[in-house]
Amino acid sequence: MKVVAARAEVLDLGESLLNEVSLTTEGVVRVTGCGVFDDDERLLPHVSCFLSERASTDGLSIKSVKTYGHNLGYIYDFLQSRPELQSCKLDEAFIDAGTHIYREYFRSLIEESDLESATARNRDATLMSFMANYLCASVDGRAPLRQSNPYDRGMFTPSPKSKLIEGCSTEELMALIESTPYERERCLVQFIFDVGLRRSEVEFVSLKNVLDALKFSKAKFISQDEEFPLHVDYCPIWISGSKGRGNQRKARYSIVSRATLERVKRYHDSLVYRTHSRKYGKPEDTPAFFNTHGEAFSARAISSLFERLCERALAANRIARPISPHKLRHGNAYAILSSPDLGTDYLERLTITSKSLGHAHLSTTEKYNQIAMDLYRKLLDDNAITVTRAQEMEALIVKTWLRIRPSDRK
Repeated sequence: MKVVAARAEVLDLGESLLNEVSLTTEGVVRVTGCGVFDDDERLLPHVSCFLSERASTDGLSIKSVKTYGHNLGYIYDFLQSRPELQSCKLDEAFIDAGTHIYREYFRSLIEESDLESATARNRDATLMSFMANYLCASVDGRAPLRQSNPYDRGMFTPSPKSKLIEGCSTEELMALIESTPYERERCLVQFIFDVGLRRSEVEFVSLKNVLDALKFSKAKFISQDEEFPLHVDYCPIWISGSKGRGNQRKARYSIVSRATLERVKRYHDSLVYRTHSRKYGKPEDTPAFFNTHGEAFSARAISSLFERLCERALAANRIARPISPHKLRHGNAYAILSSPDLGTDYLERLTITSKSLGHAHLSTTEKYNQIAMDLYRKLLDDNAITVTRAQEMEALIVKTWLRIRPSDRK
């Protein structure tokens, strides 16, 4: 199964295969849509039309459009395997399949494939949307393609079971950092953890965002209980977000440790960073982190980096499981919840976590109420020694910082 999706992507029709015999089309256009192809490279017209409509109306992000395409592709493969649907032309099987067939598919996912309940529910929701918004709906004045909606009585799968969110621990973070010999990558990994970034947000963090946060770190605050001005351990940093639902960015202020900012500043002062930054004009247009080629990190490049670091850390028995970039975001949440200097109680820390991660609803952050046992003991035991998040980041730098030499290409 192959899924291709694009939104406002520039396409040069002058390079089209239609022009091999004679000039049929020319010019540059912007293309928005989705194409889903089976294993024989045949286009699935109904699925592709449905997803193209969702992409063009900004109802879904391109990433979600692709996920929908793969989900419907899995269901399509199952329908193709049914003897009673063998005569169906391509994805018309979605129209002819009875409710009992869909029920059997989702039952097999849960009972036989041992699929995660959340994954099965996601496929269920995708099919429900396809039915309600396309197959069983009157689109552009045409009659519905399917008369009966298999979702009239609700979804086929039960609500996903809530489970403990396993974030990246400080020990795992150190193992990842020490798996690269380049300070630029070490600095980036710590920054992702400390800010709680999504992998897709890294490329939109600019030099100006870091400089503004550094200005705040130099501020001095007067306390009634202290004779001398105080330096803050945390600073707000503006995160412009990444493109999501509706092709919009959800910007937010996150918090970052001053120690992490100082590490980033040393990276920015290096000859390697200053050489790459000359290609850019204003600080707001300059990426905060450069890859090997002097460009901003894409989401795919971040995933590749973590795959490489995890492979090394696993081979060295430093970690027991692969650590995805999103695990660092979860680790950031637990770091805030367990830091005694952030908020006066757990509820305040939960609110801070919600704002820092950019959750639209506190209920999303409440998933972290299922606290890991070691953190739970620290929260209950008044005599437990709990270091702050800022202290952990500072200690991490002391153990892992490397000098960037002019000869370092990375």
